[in-house]
Amino acid sequence: MKKSKKQSAAVNPAQVVSAEKKISIKDSLKEWLRSLNLGKPHAVMVAVTLVVLVSAFLIFDNLSVSYARRWDIDWGYYSILSTFILLVAGVVVNLPFVAKRAKEFLPSGRAFCGLAIVLLIFSIFMFGNIGNTHRVLSDETSWESMGLQMYFEHTGGICNEGIWDNGVLDCKTEVNNFKGKALGFVYSLVFNFMEPNRDTALLVNYPFYILSLIAFFLALCKWFKSEKLALAATAFLGGMPIYLLQARSASTEVLYICLLSLLMAWYAFVPTNKVNWKHFLLTVPLLGFFAQTRQETVFAFIPFALYYYRYFLEKPYRLSAFVASVIVVSWPSVNTMAAYRGYDFQGGDHAAHSFENLWFNLKTNIEIMLNLEKDSAFGGIMENPFYTSFTVILLAATVWLLFRMVYSRRYVRGFVLGIFFCVQIFVILLNVSGTFTIDINQRYVLVALPLFAMLMALGLFDALQFSTKMRMDAVERIVLGFALLLTFGLMFYHAPSYKANMLYYKNKLLGEEDFLNTVLAEYPENSIYIYSRPWQMLAQGHSAFSERTFEGWSTEVFAEWMQKTGGNIYLVRGQDGYGKVNRDSRVVGFKTTDQIDKILDGYKNERVLIDVKKFGYPLVIYKINSKKGVSQYAQNFIVSDQDDGRIVLSKRFSESIACDYVLNDEPQGSLLLSTDADTLHLDSAKIRYGMNRAFFSCFMPDGDTTRVYRDFFIEGERVALLSSLKIQSFSQDWGSPQMNESVEHHKLTLDKEPFRYGIGSHANSILDFDLPRKFDWLYAVVGLDDESACGDGVYFVVNTDGREVFRSKKMYSTDKQSVKIGINGASHLQLKIEMGDNKDCDHGDWANAWMEAVQ
Repeated sequence: MKKSKKQSAAVNPAQVVSAEKKISIKDSLKEWLRSLNLGKPHAVMVAVTLVVLVSAFLIFDNLSVSYARRWDIDWGYYSILSTFILLVAGVVVNLPFVAKRAKEFLPSGRAFCGLAIVLLIFSIFMFGNIGNTHRVLSDETSWESMGLQMYFEHTGGICNEGIWDNGVLDCKTEVNNFKGKALGFVYSLVFNFMEPNRDTALLVNYPFYILSLIAFFLALCKWFKSEKLALAATAFLGGMPIYLLQARSASTEVLYICLLSLLMAWYAFVPTNKVNWKHFLLTVPLLGFFAQTRQETVFAFIPFALYYYRYFLEKPYRLSAFVASVIVVSWPSVNTMAAYRGYDFQGGDHAAHSFENLWFNLKTNIEIMLNLEKDSAFGGIMENPFYTSFTVILLAATVWLLFRMVYSRRYVRGFVLGIFFCVQIFVILLNVSGTFTIDINQRYVLVALPLFAMLMALGLFDALQFSTKMRMDAVERIVLGFALLLTFGLMFYHAPSYKANMLYYKNKLLGEEDFLNTVLAEYPENSIYIYSRPWQMLAQGHSAFSERTFEGWSTEVFAEWMQKTGGNIYLVRGQDGYGKVNRDSRVVGFKTTDQIDKILDGYKNERVLIDVKKFGYPLVIYKINSKKGVSQYAQNFIVSDQDDGRIVLSKRFSESIACDYVLNDEPQGSLLLSTDADTLHLDSAKIRYGMNRAFFSCFMPDGDTTRVYRDFFIEGERVALLSSLKIQSFSQDWGSPQMNESVEHHKLTLDKEPFRYGIGSHANSILDFDLPRKFDWLYAVVGLDDESACGDGVYFVVNTDGREVFRSKKMYSTDKQSVKIGINGASHLQLKIEMGDNKDCDHGDWANAWMEAVQ
């Protein structure tokens, strides 16, 4: 049959080199290099680009861990906000170009109808068979907590512990996260329109799932020159088990696929011969967001430069400018890798970041993906993150396309781009989290799913056309029909497994989270929960602290929280509260058995809930009533200051008590507290600008004496609180400096004496401050915090403008020294803590540090 003119002009779906050109790959490479007409300007371009990359690496490699983490918290939000603003600007600038070319880019109406039907089937199946819940929990809820911090505080960290007060999160402890900043930022935007909590976050991924399939389809329509083949690949992608599950969860990998698909669509939309600098105003911020979904993503950026290599070769500055721009928008991700350099959070037989680990993960993952049992014996639960049929097709298609590349010189360009894209996959496998034997890691396959779907569709098409010599249109129909039947058939066949949360059904923490989310809604709104994963509680809208933080509460702090909550403090013992961490299991765990046992032994409590059937371990909630071995009166008495000379004394018992009090080391007399609460108005003449310290000795009815310290700082032109100033730079051998708390986030305490203000640090440390004006004196109380009883001694040193003005004696645990140091109008202040023989446990405090100008 004679082909029509339209058929004869048809292009192979891969836009590949003709099979009739039987020249060697070596000769092809030489011909390609000659066509580039490379010269001296291009050598300069390569050299400048290498300088940019090496400079970025050196900055990254020389960042201290503590500085990288501080930068991440202070500037992470504003960095990604800037990228978002650039993205919006890029959309606006490119709108005329998009409007001009949209008609020729869009596929036919019939193709769109087919895509709509496919998306509808996926959606109906998902909402009917997959619960809207977390799959991984730790990472996912931490991203939600990051979104809360971005929304409420405009910082880039995760709120690890905090209090919800009238719908606003008051974060008490902020920490870093090693990925997912893009998803946290998306949450912060969504929280402007919906309730800022877990349930809102769980709704976000479904729109990303739909958008990703649309963008993926549009890109492949252009690249494959075949709407049917593009729809077949889209069906393969949308029907992947792991993708369907995560689309009803809160995983950052769904956003990863969405951004990758948008980049693919944009690259397909902008031809290589029409690209200009305006297009990169959209490309660069998209790459910036893409980089901040997973930290390994930056290793996949080479093909995004190679795609437009001819454009970059035209002007020597273009490639280096593109690389520098991408580094800038990706810097939070690079900085995060510096903050978690060498972080081994998994364990196992093979060391993290080793080739043994790479091979183990690669082999294990393929074995799991090739599980030939259609269902396991465990109640019909499918454990494979990838249908076995899909895996067989993928491996066969990959082998076939590699054969075609070598034998027929086809798909060479696609192979080069694809292998560079896969660098990130090998980085994941080389790192610590590649194996699918851990169910929470099975989501990592999502980074490869778009590539897998393309290989499956293209491999089936090419193999069938090569072997049968059928018309291209007929082969496309067969591949599309096969893809739809296989995808939907397997999906509906395994519907019971989806309903049973396949892949993740063993993760009891998921059921624990859903259970607590329902049960705790019935508890008093002002309750505080002590839990191993407090960030998860915060995402659910509950106030929470960790067991370790609760252990560090003094009687005074415990009394304050008991009064604020009306006695509603609860300890939740879940899966993490049983057993020890097994480092050989390759499983991430937070075992808090010892802390929970200590709390239960140290506090009077009552068990208010226990469930032993749902989880395979007893999930127990205890109400904390009082601290053992401490006067009941002391636990029901608090002193709170109001920063203006008023101090409120409150008690939750009927008996009257007498208190002696001292202000700034001067006795002020006694007072009698007979009502539940009384306000003490301090003598304004005895309150000074700067630091004020009140001390109360209150005599309880049982004969015990409660001692309470209260610090308050009165602002003035000639005084400044050191902890209110920004640290210009710092280095610290362990942790990072903390304002108004110890380095482990406890109240600053020196020899059992608490301090409200100051800086908690750790030897060796150097803290640099630029002073806002000239001061004469620096006041502080220095010493090793009570949380560091094992320290072997430190020296406290003060330098001003490069000159040492103070050096303490060697100070050990329980030593403290009040200092008044002349700083003589300095413009720069440096605080140092130098270790003794070693840095172990050297938690040093600059307590109640402030400065004063005499004139």
